[in-house]
Amino acid sequence: MASRKVRIQTTIDQNVYENYIKKLLPEYGQLNRLLEEAVKTLYEIRGNEISKIDRLRLKMMKEAGIIAIGFESAENVLKGDIDKLLSENEINFLLEWYYGKPIEKITIGEAIEFMRIALIAMNWALDAKVNREESETHILVRSNVGRRVAELLCKAIKHFFERTYGGDVRYSVYPGGYTLIFKKE
Repeated sequence: MASRKVRIQTTIDQNVYENYIKKLLPEYGQLNRLLEEAVKTLYEIRGNEISKIDRLRLKMMKEAGIIAIGFESAENVLKGDIDKLLSENEINFLLEWYYGKPIEKITIGEAIEFMRIALIAMNWALDAKVNREESETHILVRSNVGRRVAELLCKAIKHFFERTYGGDVRYSVYPGGYTLIFKKE
């Protein structure tokens, strides 16, 4: 049964209309779809109680160039124990947490897609795209992290994927980003 529609009539500030609604309208096609999605999103945000501290964290990461790193990884970096950092990082835990299942049941495709999302979420990437070919999958990353930091991250990802899924992982670091290449066995 189709849901009933309720007619509403209102006015909106011209700045809100010009700066937000006009820009979002092409994505939603109709004003009512846009407004319904906006109300649902606002309700979810309030239900999940994103606090001022959470918003500050996000703002600091985005605007001040802060990256997220696990506590154990940070400890290993401070100790200078790079080998331990590469072998004992949080990727395994994050994958299991994200998908809600053991690592053995997470496919390499799911893991690669999660890496794309996680790199952006943790501010290790400004943007990341996945390009799948016959025998390889590439994650192309645009990033502001420094070359040495990007290389260390790529080494950690390479170590995790080769140990967990087999195959070969190569990477290239360049000014403004890095590329990870996952080659199937």
